[in-house]
Amino acid sequence: PIHRTRVQTSHAHVRHRMACAASRARRILQRMTALLLHLLKTPGLTGAFTPSSRYLASAMVRAAGEVNHVVELGAGTGPVTKALRSRLPNASLVVVEIQPRLAQRLRTDFGGLDVRQNSAHEVLDDLVFPAPAAVVSSLPFRSLPQALRELTVASIERFLHRVPGSRLVQFTYLPRAPFEASPDFQWHRADWVWRNAPPAGVWVLQRRS
Repeated sequence: PIHRTRVQTSHAHVRHRMACAASRARRILQRMTALLLHLLKTPGLTGAFTPSSRYLASAMVRAAGEVNHVVELGAGTGPVTKALRSRLPNASLVVVEIQPRLAQRLRTDFGGLDVRQNSAHEVLDDLVFPAPAAVVSSLPFRSLPQALRELTVASIERFLHRVPGSRLVQFTYLPRAPFEASPDFQWHRADWVWRNAPPAGVWVLQRRS
């Protein structure tokens, strides 16, 4: 009887692990499907076919530092949003996602989340905080239309001027900085994440001291 009980317990454990793995696979497939649909509809506004891995999301949150205010740009299906809420639970969080279906999904998946369905520059230009903030971005700067890219970069730089001590955290798949910043600012690479498809660098932009 003892042996039978142990075997039954082992089988139940295996079934539980298989169910958890299947659930994770379904969630990943749903995220990939959502991103693929938006990539096909708006290729210039979608950064990647696959969502950011949890390793990349964690690296971006680490680069944000211990701040009380966070603005996330281009949240997509929410992998970085999830990491931000988990690791900075007491920080205010404004999430920007221009795609209507993705914005609605964020509201559904993250109850009470402040989701702004708008372009990044229009949201940033209306924000001000009493203390340093982190702008955590997954925007695909290299593939954005030039006019939109220039508007967004200018808005980010205005925000970093307006809220002293703030920083931009941005990932890119290329070995160079995500975009060329004004002379008042400087980039440094904070991390390189191999456990992402494809591997990605995490960069931080701050005002020169």
